Amino acid sequence: MRTDQYLQKWLDNYRSEDISFLDEILDESVIFSSPVIFKSIEGKEMTKLYLMSAGESFNMDRFEYVKTIVQDCYCVLEFETFIDEISVNGVDIITWNDEGKIIDFKVMVRPLKAIEKVKEKMMESLEQFNNKEA
Repeated sequence: MRTDQYLQKWLDNYRSEDISFLDEILDESVIFSSPVIFKSIEGKEMTKLYLMSAGESFNMDRFEYVKTIVQDCYCVLEFETFIDEISVNGVDIITWNDEGKIIDFKVMVRPLKAIEKVKEKMMESLEQFNNKEA
């Protein structure tokens, strides 16, 4: 399978309410880099948690990938969306291994007020997930 086929699994499912596809495409040792936390997050379970929180933070009805670059085992996906009424522009930088599993997922966001809003919404979402587990 080639990287564009791995990417298609992400594109077909990232809006889904059923996040079980993440178990199929995330490597156990995946590293997730958030635009609002300096230290990278390691492991599948924590990466799933952060990706689910991002999905709750962004307005997924207005989320759109506007540019895609694929080279070797890497993809850069530029996106646009809104959080509340703040326009968010960013990129997902994804690296796959030879088995089609994501081993590195980095998110970068601009402008500064969007980063601040992402942080606020992510913290709210992560708190809700922690309260559900407690």
